[in-house]
Parts: sequence; C-alpha cells; structure tokens
Amino acid sequence: MSTATYHAIDPAVLMRLAGDHDTFRALSQTFMTRAPELFRQLAEALRRHDHAAIGRHSHALKGMTTLVGAARLSARLQALELAAHAQTPADVHDLDQLFDQVLAEVTASVDDDAIQA
Repeated sequence: MSTATYHAIDPAVLMRLAGDHDTFRALSQTFMTRAPELFRQLAEALRRHDHAAIGRHSHALKGMTTLVGAARLSARLQALELAAHAQTPADVHDLDQLFDQVLAEVTASVDDDAIQA
C-alpha cells in the first residue's frame, strides 16, 4: 500500500489504458526515460522562440502527459502548441515546475501498489 498523494497526475488514467501493473510500469518507465529530454528540447525551443519546434515538442509531450493522466500539464501544452502555430506568445510561467511535479508523481506511481486496474 502507498501513501503517495497525486496532484499533478491521475494514475488511474494510465492504469485503465495499461490494464495491468506490468504494462503500467513499462509505460511509466517510458515516460520517465523519454519525457525529460523532450521537455529539455521544448525549453530550448522556447528560449530560441522557434515556433515550429515549440509546436512539435509541445504536441509530442502533450501525448505523453495525456497518457499518464497529467491533465493540467496536457492543457498547458495544448495552449502552447496552439500559440506556436499562431506564432504568438504563450504563458510558460511555472511550466518547468509543473513538469517536474508530473515526473516526480509518475516516478512515485511506479511502485504504488494501491493503484488498481
């Protein structure tokens, strides 16, 4: 049993898609391995004001965050993607903190036996 509390993700979203703990863990591990680099690339694109890259990276990361039940981060990435396509500024305030929280909660969820299929 876990004492983990989730604020940035809903692990039940991924569990419903995965169907079992082994698949849940494998998909979570994929997120933990790939998402940080993708977020780093997004941050770099934001720094360069590269709208095309911002659109690509926010779209790809949005798919991953949706899968792990990170609704708030997914919505922020959707807004970022739309702003990039329109070549307008987007709110990136605390985006890195939100991503870090999602990553930490996904990491915690891997060993959370309280998550039910």
